[in-house]
Amino acid sequence: MSVRPPPLAKITRPRIRGVFPRERLFGLLDETRKYPVTWISAPAGSGKTTLVASFIDTNKIPCLWYQVDEGDADIATFFSYLGMAVKKAVPRKRKPLPLFTPEYLQGIPTFSLRYFENIFNRLKPPSILVLDNYQTVPAESDFHEVIYQGINAIPEGINVFVISRHDLHPALVRLRINGLVKMFGWQDLRLTLEETAGIVPLKAQEVPSKDVIKKLHQAADGWVAGLVLMLEGMKRGVEPHLFGKMAPEEIIDYFGNELFNKTEQEIQDFLLKTAFLPKISIKAAEQLTGFSNADRILSALSRNNYFTERHYSIEPVYQFHPLYREFLMARARETFSPEALSALLHQPRFHC
Repeated sequence: MSVRPPPLAKITRPRIRGVFPRERLFGLLDETRKYPVTWISAPAGSGKTTLVASFIDTNKIPCLWYQVDEGDADIATFFSYLGMAVKKAVPRKRKPLPLFTPEYLQGIPTFSLRYFENIFNRLKPPSILVLDNYQTVPAESDFHEVIYQGINAIPEGINVFVISRHDLHPALVRLRINGLVKMFGWQDLRLTLEETAGIVPLKAQEVPSKDVIKKLHQAADGWVAGLVLMLEGMKRGVEPHLFGKMAPEEIIDYFGNELFNKTEQEIQDFLLKTAFLPKISIKAAEQLTGFSNADRILSALSRNNYFTERHYSIEPVYQFHPLYREFLMARARETFSPEALSALLHQPRFHC
């Protein structure tokens, strides 16, 4: 088959400038390289791609960067584009990688293993293969089996960094059981107060006081994009004391365009109704929404880093990120009629 050349950005490492160096996380990433694979998963806007790109730049590690997208669900396309990425990263190797042709459809695991062995033989240790935006490939695609086989081919001195909004794909759980994958998640990526204080001067029009920086840090709750978007709001004159009570336009637009508008209608309704609960138990969510599968919905939201945290007590309790909760409550007030909203808020759950 004929495959058009991929957009240059698909096979090019992002160029990072004016970024606060997160030395704390650089040290953690160094530790994860004891494992063949580091799986970096966190919500949108958590700084995953920026972190990995700046870590590679700072340490001057040879890198093959591949931007995954929905088109990679067609594994023939994936093999072709990845081959182009390898050729760009290692131009001195003139012999092309094998082509995935129809006769290999019955032997995808074997072809995948040999293909990745060929790739890794071309990379000089230490090198890193980065698969960015992994979550964009549909769960049912053979792509995940291809990656499983490829990971099994990783030699000493080569690492794979997978960047995703979602946790480990079920097809890859075997790798974690076998000790081949190190998870690097939202709790690792969350900004510390010191990191917030380091980022603010790079993004602010005027450097605010320490007290304002602390308020910004508390409102962002460790979320990089939230911090940056609040600073953008301040440039428009939004007062810092309002953060935590109302989300600025930039954050409303971000959540709407990046997450909420892409969510199924049923889940949107679930989110809008449960947003009024500071903490969400499964029983309360079922009573409030009428959804008998609230446990499955909440678990999936948490597992896929949908700004939903799971806390453990006698039973699971979930909590939305404070800025996301503000967005959802604002959207609910726009979506529901005054009568429907009043009926929702006067349910017994809100008066217990």
